[in-house]
Amino acid sequence: MIRWQAPGPYVVAFSTRDGGVSTGGHASLNLGSRFDDPARIQENRRLACLELGLDPDSLVANRQRHTATVRRAVAGAEVEVADGLWSEDPGVPLLALAADCVPIAVVTTTGRPALTTIHAGWRGLARGVVEAGVTALDGAETAAVIGPAIGPCCYEVGAEVSEQFEQDLTSDGMLDLWSAAERALRRAGVSSIERLDLCTHCHPELFFSFRRTGIPHGAQGVIGAVCG
Repeated sequence: MIRWQAPGPYVVAFSTRDGGVSTGGHASLNLGSRFDDPARIQENRRLACLELGLDPDSLVANRQRHTATVRRAVAGAEVEVADGLWSEDPGVPLLALAADCVPIAVVTTTGRPALTTIHAGWRGLARGVVEAGVTALDGAETAAVIGPAIGPCCYEVGAEVSEQFEQDLTSDGMLDLWSAAERALRRAGVSSIERLDLCTHCHPELFFSFRRTGIPHGAQGVIGAVCG
């Protein structure tokens, strides 16, 4: 797990593929690929929460579909379609999955502590999922971290994708999702932004990557919670 020292009472970390129970192409800490045994995914999520001192029975995750929808997390609620979760309830872990897309956490730094976790692929970025995630925190001052995702070294796209973003974000057919996410956060009013700049495609020992392996593939993610 790669922990973020968030500015406030939060636990935020990005998982790697180490430390789980899945096998084969999903080895080992696959947190959400639908191609794996659901029991193994559940156990991996439990292990990840315990590593962070969080209650796995309270973990909340969405059914991600590259939308701009961000929902309030309710522990134990039925999974809904959305690509962001937010909560101000202490001790409720939020999970956003990624296997090349950008996992993001945003926290409030003034007022009541609250947290958003976001899954942002190019479609979600273009549709405004980052802005929706920040807006959900109701105008408070915020800080954010951009986690491991496919880098500008490896993310080759066509014109139909690159034209969704500022021209300078694509160079020689390679789109810079890291900078696209940072710009979206700044447009939404986030002033303090950290980036890990770790490419999921370049590090098979650490991360799953859909672009690298295709289907089937595993998924890592960002887990965050307001501390109790």
